[in-house]
Amino acid sequence: MSTRVLALVSDCYGVGGGIARYNQDLFEALAEGDADIVILPRLGNVDGSTLPKGIRQLPAVLSRPLFSLIALWTAWRLRPVDIVFCGHPFMAPVAWMVARFAGARYWVQAHGTDIWGPRPAIVRKAIGAADMATAVSRATRHSLLGWVDLAPERARVLPDTVRDMFAPGPRSDALAGRLQLGPGPILLTVGRLAASERYKGHEQIFAALPAVRARFPTLVHAVAGDGDDRARLERRARELVPDPAAVRFLGFVPDADLLDLYRLADLYVMPSTQEGFGIVYLEAAACGLRVVGGKGGGSGDAIPDGRVGVTVDPADTAALAEAIIGQLARGKADPTAVEPYRRAHFAPAARRLLARLKARPRRMKGES
Repeated sequence: MSTRVLALVSDCYGVGGGIARYNQDLFEALAEGDADIVILPRLGNVDGSTLPKGIRQLPAVLSRPLFSLIALWTAWRLRPVDIVFCGHPFMAPVAWMVARFAGARYWVQAHGTDIWGPRPAIVRKAIGAADMATAVSRATRHSLLGWVDLAPERARVLPDTVRDMFAPGPRSDALAGRLQLGPGPILLTVGRLAASERYKGHEQIFAALPAVRARFPTLVHAVAGDGDDRARLERRARELVPDPAAVRFLGFVPDADLLDLYRLADLYVMPSTQEGFGIVYLEAAACGLRVVGGKGGGSGDAIPDGRVGVTVDPADTAALAEAIIGQLARGKADPTAVEPYRRAHFAPAARRLLARLKARPRRMKGES
């Protein structure tokens, strides 16, 4: 008999972004086993889309009060529900309530910045009631256990997975011709240019570029992404780097071009201090790019050893410049270093966690 999972998530199918992608990878892995997944998202439209076998996504509900009511109604309609999955800690009070109502086991997922800041007491209590919590990195798990009263054996690490499409391949002459980035080397950073995500370290890279370009005069920093902080970052680039051609803002890059962009670059640089994990590091390394990340957060899990790259203190501009120069000198990354994060490893690990959770006794209805 299949395991029925009601997944309460911020987003999944029909939306871009790291959390949506993680949810897709997780649910597809579980559905390949014996799970029947019903997704209730806050965002995302899948009208006209064909989802993988064993997965259904209901219409998105943005309103928080209405989301709670529909989650309860859906749990009643689908009964019996075996597991209520909570895809974001801020939704934990709702997921906890639904799990108690349904007499279901209760699983919470943490990604990083979602649990690093202060949270209301009700959120802490709701997460502490989870039968299982999973985190994308050891750092995220450590942070979660630091402020939630949750038994350590209930908190597990299930890192992001890098998709098989990300692999070494030929350079796209068409993309190179369209972008006109010059002879390079090309440094690449991919991510939202949001004021709330200044921890990703764009400005620190700009500050290091004059020293790096003293060694590589035609080096270009390609910044892929868009957001509400783009105009300010463009101004900062002009202030910190004398040559206006040294930094190119590419804007939003669709998934169709992202693979070719990785293959076009020579080094991936994102000295972030607050990544929950950092899937972009794995995507770049899987394509053969060495990476420079920032110390702090879960980046250390995504950059596991010298075959992939290094982490540095982003506040040390000289160390960052030295790391960029050193990694450029080392050439390509060893893509086999990211094999443990491929789907072939991720999917069985996810199904083992599901089996572990199923082994726990079902809750009595109303039990906390």
